[in-house]
Amino acid sequence: MLDIVFGCVLLAVIAALVLLFAMFGELASRMPAERRPERSADVYPLEDARLGVEPGRWPESLAGVSGATGPSIVLVLSTACTTCDDVAAQVSGELDQGGAGDLAVVVSTGDEERAWTFIDRYGLRRLPHHIDDKGQWVGDEFNVRMSPTAMVFQSGRLHSAMVFQDVNALRETVSVPKGVL
Repeated sequence: MLDIVFGCVLLAVIAALVLLFAMFGELASRMPAERRPERSADVYPLEDARLGVEPGRWPESLAGVSGATGPSIVLVLSTACTTCDDVAAQVSGELDQGGAGDLAVVVSTGDEERAWTFIDRYGLRRLPHHIDDKGQWVGDEFNVRMSPTAMVFQSGRLHSAMVFQDVNALRETVSVPKGVL
């Protein structure tokens, strides 16, 4: 009889521990971004991008990128990407401190209203920006179909494309000082 009671108590303790760990997992998934682990400083080349290409058409809002002689950085972000939210917050922080004027943003989305909400949430209207319906422009012109991606242009041509999470790490890789463009 004692074995049955001990077995039931042990089973109840194990069930309680499983439930406790499940609750911790759920809470961890709901933590704000600032409490999540450090973002990766890795910057990887986007292998399939069409480097050296000058697009057949530039969105009017990005006309300054097409005519710039020095390097220009265009960030490709998506409204459906949590890493893109973090990148947009980093850019917003730079803008609040008077920086990031050397960037432009393309927001890929299937819903224009959602794109404007994203742009307004992070104050990205302060930068040249373009809403790219379903990523059509960056996909067709440069074969860029990932986000967040940084496209670096030199004299209107795609010089490099990189996947990244940290804007400062991206800047170190590109070696373009803030405020130069």
